Amino acid sequence: MPGWEAQMSFKKIVLAFLCGLSPLFLSAQEPGKAEKLQWTKLGTTVQINNDFFSHVFRSPKKADVFSKLELRINGVFRLDLIVVEYEDGATWSPTTYPAIPIMKSYSVPLPDNGKKIKTVEIRYHDVGGPINTASVSLWGGRAKQPKSEG
Repeated sequence: MPGWEAQMSFKKIVLAFLCGLSPLFLSAQEPGKAEKLQWTKLGTTVQINNDFFSHVFRSPKKADVFSKLELRINGVFRLDLIVVEYEDGATWSPTTYPAIPIMKSYSVPLPDNGKKIKTVEIRYHDVGGPINTASVSLWGGRAKQPKSEG
């Protein structure tokens, strides 16, 4: 029966495909324990649009050392580059960026170097949304300090 052999072959292909995808489903169902961070707002853009393609946030002098940055977005845009400048003049940038436009937030883990941030520059394009503008808040996150009893 040639139809039966073709049907079994198709079932094997589908089964192999689903087995290949199973790690994705399992990992999506078992999220890791979220890291508890204390967030500090470092700044907000007024409005960004397609007339300008970068914005520099200046970190407050009293800001701590951060383990993560988060862009919180009201609008839509494509992120091209983040350049973090530390107080000692050294710079760092992530090696990968989202392939699709960002609509809500984007987190960037920072290197564990114990340095305080001086500035963070974001470069972007394709600002979208209802009026082709967006506003972005930059937040720095660090591990919550244990409460001291005293």
